[in-house]
Amino acid sequence: MNFIPSSIFSAEGRSPNVEDLCVAMFLEGARVLGVALNAPISIDDQEKILRAANALGERLALLLDFQAAAEPESGLPN
Repeated sequence: MNFIPSSIFSAEGRSPNVEDLCVAMFLEGARVLGVALNAPISIDDQEKILRAANALGERLALLLDFQAAAEPESGLPN
């Protein structure tokens, strides 16, 4: 059984929305962490995936902070 919604990969003429992206990232995270996707994901495995997602979110926030600090101020001087 395939748990990845076909709408994520189909060419429907639309961009994936946030929900599509979250589902795709969750499933790819499960695959990378070695969780089998041929059966329902256990609560323990779901928690493992969510911990990894939280760590990723924290790192992305740091990256955005560094990027914002490195960019010169835009706008007109006062």
